[in-house]
Amino acid sequence: MFSYPPAEDVLRDLGDKVVGALVDATKAARDDLAEYRLTHAAWVADHSERGLANWIHDRLWAHLRRELTDVDQVSLTDLGNKREVTVGLRYRARVKRHDLTDKVRSYPTKAAVAFWTQSDTLEGLEEIRLGFGYRWDPEERLIGSTVISLRDGLDKETVWAVVVDIESTAGTTTFTWEPVDPSLPQIDLYETAENVEEDDL
Repeated sequence: MFSYPPAEDVLRDLGDKVVGALVDATKAARDDLAEYRLTHAAWVADHSERGLANWIHDRLWAHLRRELTDVDQVSLTDLGNKREVTVGLRYRARVKRHDLTDKVRSYPTKAAVAFWTQSDTLEGLEEIRLGFGYRWDPEERLIGSTVISLRDGLDKETVWAVVVDIESTAGTTTFTWEPVDPSLPQIDLYETAENVEEDDL
C-alpha cells in the first residue's frame, strides 16, 4: 500500500533551492500583477477569471524557469498545457492555483487522474506528485502565500498542504513552513466536457 511521505520529509528532499525558488517566483509574479494593475488597470479589470489565471500562470512559470534552470537534479517540462517540475527521480510537481482552503481545480481527464493519483510501487521507487503554487483570493484578485500540497486522486481530499516562506537571519536564508488543516483542502472538479484539455492553472 502507498505510504504518504510527511511534509517535512518532502520539503527536506526538495531542498532550500527548490522551495526558495518557488517562494521567489511567487513573489515576483505577485509584483508583476501589482505592476500590471498600476500600468493597465482597465486591462486587468476586463480579464475573465480564466484569462487572468492564464496571465499569472505564465508569469509564475517564467520566474520559476529562471530560478530553477541551473539547479542540479531539477528539470522543467513545458508542453503547452502541461508544465511540470521534476526534482530528482522521486518528485514531480504541477504549478497550480490553490483557493483559500487549498482546493485546486482540474478537469478529470485521463492525464489529470494519472498525475494526481499517487502510484503504489516498490518502496523507495515511488514517484511523488505535488502541487506547487499559491493561494488566490478571488474577492480581492490577489496572489497570497506560496503553497506546496500532496493529494491522491481527483476524488479524494488533500493528504497535506503547507504554506512556505523565506526567512533571513544572521546572514543566512532558510525557508519556513506551516502545515494547513488537512480536513479543509480537496480537489474541486469541473464539469466533465468532451474535447477539453486539462486545466493546469
